[in-house]
Amino acid sequence: MFIRYHCFYYAIASILIILGKYFHYLFYISFIFYIIWLYYRLSIRHVLICLIICFTLFLFPHAQPSQPNELIDGVVEKVSEKYCYVKTKEGRIKLYHHHNLQFKDRIKGRVKYLEMNKATNDYAFDEELYLLSQNVCLKAELIELKEVHHSSSFYSYLETQLSSQKDINSYQRLLLFGERNDDIQDDYKQLSQYSLVHLFALSGMHIHILYTLLFSVTSLLIFEKYAKFITYGLLGYYIFSIPMQISLYRAFFVMVLYDLLKEYFNQLDILSFLIVISLLYNPYFIYNTSFVFSYFVYFIVILTQKLKYSYIWIYLSTIPIVLNMNYQFPIFSIFMSVFLTPFIELFYSLSCLSVFFSFAEILLQLFIIGLQKILRFLDFINIYFQFSKPSLLFILLYYYIYFTILYRLSFQKKISVYVSVLISLMLSFSVYSEYKLYGEVTMIDVGQGDCTLIRLPFQQGNILIDTGGNKDYDLATQTIIPYLKSIGIHHLDYVYISHGDFDHCGALDSLVNHFPVKHVIREYEEYRQIGNIEIKMLKHNYSSDINDQSLIMDVQMNDYHILFTGDASFNVEKELIEKYKDINIDILKISHHGSATASSSELFDWIQPQIAMIGVKKNNLYHHPSDKVIERLKRKKIMILRTDQDGMFHIRFYPYQKYVVYR
Repeated sequence: MFIRYHCFYYAIASILIILGKYFHYLFYISFIFYIIWLYYRLSIRHVLICLIICFTLFLFPHAQPSQPNELIDGVVEKVSEKYCYVKTKEGRIKLYHHHNLQFKDRIKGRVKYLEMNKATNDYAFDEELYLLSQNVCLKAELIELKEVHHSSSFYSYLETQLSSQKDINSYQRLLLFGERNDDIQDDYKQLSQYSLVHLFALSGMHIHILYTLLFSVTSLLIFEKYAKFITYGLLGYYIFSIPMQISLYRAFFVMVLYDLLKEYFNQLDILSFLIVISLLYNPYFIYNTSFVFSYFVYFIVILTQKLKYSYIWIYLSTIPIVLNMNYQFPIFSIFMSVFLTPFIELFYSLSCLSVFFSFAEILLQLFIIGLQKILRFLDFINIYFQFSKPSLLFILLYYYIYFTILYRLSFQKKISVYVSVLISLMLSFSVYSEYKLYGEVTMIDVGQGDCTLIRLPFQQGNILIDTGGNKDYDLATQTIIPYLKSIGIHHLDYVYISHGDFDHCGALDSLVNHFPVKHVIREYEEYRQIGNIEIKMLKHNYSSDINDQSLIMDVQMNDYHILFTGDASFNVEKELIEKYKDINIDILKISHHGSATASSSELFDWIQPQIAMIGVKKNNLYHHPSDKVIERLKRKKIMILRTDQDGMFHIRFYPYQKYVVYR
């Protein structure tokens, strides 16, 4: 078969065409060069196969939801505390509810469809892409549950066998079903920070352990020749009886298909075939971290299985993925990963045995205590290299050098120069993450509220003006801190709070508790210099109204003046106009989210800004910003930047008095 040992080339072409279609069109250019290279490297037959596969992937219509029907009829495929996934004729739906729904329940009900949230801040969680990567095409709230039919399943049977102790039950669910609940949230967060969470996520390692356990039992009862196929059957029954786990599917199919077809294909062929089929089934898998991590790491395992210290090369291959998720690199995690692997193997084995033998729970409890002690020890000794979210250029350079090293190792050539280049790349990226050549003002989209970051060049200072606030979720830990870390900021020098309204300071306490903040300023101060910027506060008579107590700040950066006005009204504006007649403002943070109570025509005549910034929630209850304010801005030909339409936006200040707007 001439396609043997060549499936990998087809998989690469498939990935490039999908990345071009669903991620960035520049990958189409890479695809063209790859096809040309393939023509000279192999032959026209392989090029034609690649083109046929890729055109099929490109033209094959991905499953789109039909016209949503408010009456749904479907089967529950995944259960969480607040929502579940339901498979219906319209497609798979993420359904919010307040009922005791169970896995495999058949339900009928009336729903209200919700909009999938798209990321409005840079590098933020994108709910729409995440749900599409889970093959979920609709999102809804259950208004009325008309019918529910409970059905017994192997999953429900396993649930009845789980421990009644919370911590044991939580780890059993994590290791056997891939489910995570709030009881182990802190442990899971620490595992993520130390890049060890993959050891607990259901994967190929667990499948091989389970296969060994099952085969050991079945081979005692029947001939080994037949025990293997019965074990495969039991494994398949288990995997397809629990909520979908991509890494499990990959591990299972690679194991079975390679065993059946090893006379015709190698492991890389089987993996490549599964990649093409997976992308044909759902091209949005490229946004699924489990898919990327599972398939890529197994690919590296195949490449390095004959190399000395293969575990080091496997670990190094995951660094860009780890940086993409955590924005930092734990130094000791490589050693802890090697040390913990046999520990986790025993942990998983005990979790399996504890379902059927209650005495195993005692040992499992000891392992949980041991794990928690290990995590506390890591808290004490671990050191991080701080980075930002890796750019596409960094990822491409990193893997180019990395695969060059593997290539040279396979031919027993020296790699010292390339290792030095790889280390230099990491150090350069670390420095670049923290030390920028430009200053930047960024308005973070925090919904109905204000939150503006001022980042000074060469790490001279990081300043946050207001924090926003949201009563439904923790804005600091879910929005502000992840963004700061993603751009290489690991402390704030100053946090200014304009006034006491919740939508300006509601996230402050959480921010201070979860992120290093040196100074918090809430009172008037005449002047402060931070790095190359000057902050002057404009004094006015405070009234009893909390909005009119807002701090008014004139921030000067590179000879440009930015005026922050909090929620001050016409009264404050009038006083400032009379008191500060000669002030020159280039950029204005519009007061009170564009409310009609502020931003008078007299204000714009007074300062004549070039840019107006508005922090406001899309479709907010207050109907901000006011049409009158927008009309005044347009009449003055002032550029309008607003978070409800533009999402997060940036104003970068370069040397020699130049600035550029990014949105």
